[in-house]
Amino acid sequence: MTTKWFGARWRFLAGMLFCAAIWFAPYSLLAQETNAGGREAGFEIQFVIGEWPPMVTETMPGFGKHSERVRQIFAEMGYRVKFVFLSWQRAFELTRRGDYVATFSWLSSKDRMAQFHIPTQPIAHAKQVGFYKKSRFPDGLEVNGFDDLLTLGIRPIGVSSYWYEEEFAKRNIDAEIAANTESAWRFLDAERADILFEEEEVGWLDMANFLGEEVVDAFDTTDPLTTDDMFILFSRNHPHGERLSQEFDAFMLTDRGQEFCQKWAICVRDAGNVRTPDLKDVPKMQTPSADAATSQGAQGIN
Repeated sequence: MTTKWFGARWRFLAGMLFCAAIWFAPYSLLAQETNAGGREAGFEIQFVIGEWPPMVTETMPGFGKHSERVRQIFAEMGYRVKFVFLSWQRAFELTRRGDYVATFSWLSSKDRMAQFHIPTQPIAHAKQVGFYKKSRFPDGLEVNGFDDLLTLGIRPIGVSSYWYEEEFAKRNIDAEIAANTESAWRFLDAERADILFEEEEVGWLDMANFLGEEVVDAFDTTDPLTTDDMFILFSRNHPHGERLSQEFDAFMLTDRGQEFCQKWAICVRDAGNVRTPDLKDVPKMQTPSADAATSQGAQGIN
C-alpha cells in the first residue's frame, strides 16, 4: 500500500463524513429545539384530507377555510402542518390504521369514537340542508327530518360513504347513491331525484362549479335539518394520536384558543374538565430518521 493510496482513501472517507454531517444536521438540530414541555419546536404534522371546497381544497388560498383554521391553531401550539390530499375514503382508512396521525373535517359518531381519538372541541359547524329544484316544488319544500322523506314520498340522491347513508338505511328509504358529488348534482338537475343533502355553503359552491352559475337561481334549500359539530379525527393506532388530541383540546380552552373559537363561532360552552396533557401519559415525539423523512417527502408526524 502506498502513501498516495492512503491519502486518497482518507480524502474519500472525509468527504463521506462531511456529506453525512450535512444530511443529518437538520434533524439533530430540530431535536435540540425543545420547549418547556419537552416537545420539538416547529415540528411538522401531516394531516391527510380530501377535496371539500370551500372548506378543504387544494385549489384555494390556505387550502380552504377549515385547513386554514387547523394551520393557525397548530401554529399557536408550536407546530408546522402539511396537508396531504387523497380521497376521503383513503384519508379515513389511513388515519384509522395509523399511517397518518389525523384527518379533518368529520362528524362524530359512536363508531368513529371507537376508532379514533375525537377531541371535545370542534373546528367547525356544518349546516346540513336539502337542495331541490324550484320547478319541482314551486310552493317550497318543508323537510324537518328524514322521516319526512317517507311521509312526503320524496326520493333523495346521495353520495357514497356520506353521513346520511346510515340514516337512509335505518328508515329503509329508497335513495339513489352516486359515486361522487358531481354525479349527484347532475342527477338532481335532471330531476331523476327530488332532494340532495349537503352542507349549505359547500352545496351552493358545488352547484355552481358542476352545473354552472346560471342555474343557481333554479334551486332552493330547506331549513337546516341539523347543525353539527365537525372535528379532527386523531388516530388511535398512531403513537402521537392521543397526545395531539389532548394538546388540541387543552389549547382550545386557553385564552388564545377561546379567541379563535369566538372568531369562528365554534366555542363549546360546556366542555367539561379537559385536562392539560401529562407528557408522561403518551409517547414522546421523536424526530424522524433521514430514511423516513425521504420516503414521506418531509420530516414530521404522518
